[in-house]
Amino acid sequence: MEVSNATLTNIAGYQVDDADLTLTVNCSDLEKIMAGEPTFEAPLTDGRAQAAGDVDVLKQLAALMVDFNPSFEIMPGTKCRTEVPHAEPYEAVPRKTIAEW
Repeated sequence: MEVSNATLTNIAGYQVDDADLTLTVNCSDLEKIMAGEPTFEAPLTDGRAQAAGDVDVLKQLAALMVDFNPSFEIMPGTKCRTEVPHAEPYEAVPRKTIAEW
C-alpha cells in the first residue's frame, strides 16, 4: 500500500522488499479499523492480524487519518447548510417552510 495525496491505495501484485512494516489482516477487519471501530491492537493481540517489522508505523499511519465530514462540499454549491431555520415541532405556519433533516 502507499499513501499519496491523502489517499491510501493498494498496488496489486506489488510488494516492497524492504518495507518498514508488513501487516497481514483480513479486509473486513481493516475496513472496521479504518471506520474507527477497534484499533489494530485487538486483531494483533488475538491473532486475526500479523505484523512483521516496525509496528510504530501504524501510529504514523493513524496520525495521517482524518474523520470524514459527511457534509463535505464535494461539488461547488453542494455544501450543507449549517443553520436550520427555526420551526416549532407542533406549530404549522401557513406558507412557511418547516425545516426537516
